Amino acid sequence: MKALATLIAGAALALSATAQAAPPDNQEGAQADKTFVSTKTRADVKAETVAALHRGEILTGELYPLDYASPMRGKSRAEVKAELAMAIQKGEIRQEQ
Repeated sequence: MKALATLIAGAALALSATAQAAPPDNQEGAQADKTFVSTKTRADVKAETVAALHRGEILTGELYPLDYASPMRGKSRAEVKAELAMAIQKGEIRQEQ
């Protein structure tokens, strides 16, 4: 029984290895879609990418999994300073010296 199980496992392994090594069915190999023609140059795409990075449309670092459907989190430094100045002026925050 052990020999039969080993034979079946070996045959399955051999068949799966040959299936992975088989060439694609089409005559063109992996490059099946030859109808696509780019309308932009490489320099155009690079310029668009840099512009999107400057606009904050491409997230990197710790912000990566940000959901664009939700509003942006946080305020700018200038907004926080303006709120602080307004609160101090209204007397909502007491400044001790």
